[in-house]
Amino acid sequence: MRERIKKYAGALYIALMTVVVVVVLSCTNELEQIFEAFGQMETRWLLAAGGCIVLYLLLRMATMRYYLTRHGWKISWREAAGVTGTGQFYSAITPSSSGGQPMQVLWLHRQGVPVSLGTACISVKFLSFQASVLLLGGVLGLSKWRMVEAQLYGFRWLVVLGYVVNAGLLVAVALTIPRSNVLDRLSRWAVGIGARLRLVKHSEEVCERFQSAIADYRDALQMLFRRPLDAVVVFLLSMLQVIAYMSVALCLYRAFGLSGAGNSDILTLQLLLFIAAAFVPLPGAAGAQESGFCVFFRGIFPEESLMAAMVCWRFFSYYLLLVGGLVMMAVAGFRRRNRDEAAENKNIS
Repeated sequence: MRERIKKYAGALYIALMTVVVVVVLSCTNELEQIFEAFGQMETRWLLAAGGCIVLYLLLRMATMRYYLTRHGWKISWREAAGVTGTGQFYSAITPSSSGGQPMQVLWLHRQGVPVSLGTACISVKFLSFQASVLLLGGVLGLSKWRMVEAQLYGFRWLVVLGYVVNAGLLVAVALTIPRSNVLDRLSRWAVGIGARLRLVKHSEEVCERFQSAIADYRDALQMLFRRPLDAVVVFLLSMLQVIAYMSVALCLYRAFGLSGAGNSDILTLQLLLFIAAAFVPLPGAAGAQESGFCVFFRGIFPEESLMAAMVCWRFFSYYLLLVGGLVMMAVAGFRRRNRDEAAENKNIS
């Protein structure tokens, strides 16, 4: 029973947070105001927001297919949809999106893709996406610094902390390229602190996992850097993914019939919110994302429609991806099962 609860802890947490938000909104009489705001939204822009999510998923599928094809392994769009859906679903229900990558590698392995190649593919996709977020966020944040300073003032430290966490991750990965003991010592030091604080159990086992992950990232990057053109294409596709995903907030802004803020202002704030929430080790950064949206976009959305905008944004940027990922995973798994059963019956006959 305890193992089952632990397995679905992320999904239970998300469900609990959703109930808490609904109850709080009900007690503060915000629900009526939210539904009234919903009734005033333009359908075409809501469809555009949904289109951004679809485009985001298609680009993730295309990036995976491109990388695997360039390394001599072709997968169909259907199989790519299953892998992508699996990643979206498990990333949504696990702390810091930690469950998405291993489950994608496992799904690819079931399709016959070697574990080493599958790990390299998923690792490169993840790193390219993170680098794209930091680059776009940095460029837009600096070019719009006055607006950011006026909008966030006392909360700028959240963005700085988010940048430190994300940039630190990329730096740590960069240290895996040369075969040095620097990252090994850092990981053991971090695990040792966690063990002393009783946050980490079985420290040796955790260290071994770190070493395995480091080796996987090293192999993935070395494989990518041997093909510079592939690195450029994957990075450009990742940039398009980031733009598509971040454009959801812009579409919702237009759906409310608003026009005071510029497109680049909305994209900048959305990127910085994404970066700022990265250090929250909770499934979907639940709680941090919702409160962060209200902080980052106050004044951008009128007070009477801010909560409605937050609920709608969270639906498209999180819940739609969670449910969509589950559907994609289930459909692809069902078709694969039927295919395997048909092949088995054919062999028997």
